[in-house]
Amino acid sequence: MLEHSGLLAEQRFNEPAPTSSLAPTFRLGGTATLSDATVRLASNGLHVDVGPHPLGTWRGFFVATAATYPANAVIHVRMWRPSRSVPLASQSGIVLIAVQTGASKLLDYVVVAGAISRGNESWLVGYANGNTTYATTKVLSNMPSSATSQDVTLRTDGRSRYAVYFGRRLVYKSTSLRLGVAPPFRVYLEVEAHGFPYQTRFQDLWIAAGNAVKVDGLRRGDHVTLTPDGDPRVRAIANAAGRAQLLLPLNEAVGKGTLTIRGPHMRRRFTGVAFAGGDVYTLRT
Repeated sequence: MLEHSGLLAEQRFNEPAPTSSLAPTFRLGGTATLSDATVRLASNGLHVDVGPHPLGTWRGFFVATAATYPANAVIHVRMWRPSRSVPLASQSGIVLIAVQTGASKLLDYVVVAGAISRGNESWLVGYANGNTTYATTKVLSNMPSSATSQDVTLRTDGRSRYAVYFGRRLVYKSTSLRLGVAPPFRVYLEVEAHGFPYQTRFQDLWIAAGNAVKVDGLRRGDHVTLTPDGDPRVRAIANAAGRAQLLLPLNEAVGKGTLTIRGPHMRRRFTGVAFAGGDVYTLRT
């Protein structure tokens, strides 16, 4: 029944494994080296940490996808930062997901980050443009918050459109930006710290081609319902070509649920359907 899968990548990061198992799916790197940074896989996520380093200096480390993904792909990750305070005013720590151009080595990307400094905790949405060594970041939304984790879903075309959800809540959306981030995109899970050690954690990374599930082989007027487990159902009606298109919320673009098809002469129900935005199903009699 599944003719084309929209699931482009999925890494749950919920089992212990050697760091070497990240290759060749991911690349590791940063301004820190493996002598003062650590990456490990545990049952509670992918840990990306930087160790002690001199005051007044930045150290960062990332785990990036080796593959690149198309414009308007839906990208999700859950990420954590520690709750501990920052001792000195000159120190800060950041956990982030960056979606960077994979078309060149330029530092052009959109970013969602959780940042902490002394007396300030926030989550922010932004983008950056630069050369191969340095980029300037523009903050589009800065949300003061003591929350130590966020369930982040985002989508961008790299030109003018950018949307970000925290859980089910839309926290930023624009269709009139000048992002300058050329697709295809590479995804970075990253820690940045200024003057002190910092630990971050990531889980449930998935990337879908879009947020629409299509069902072919129907009769005009057939009703199609997709009910994700624990979430509101999505409905569509087949058009004259016998296709129904189910539009999912971005944050629900990957999941499991029940697909129901109802028409004048038939009723079909499929349970435990693993779906992703971009899927194309064909009903066979």
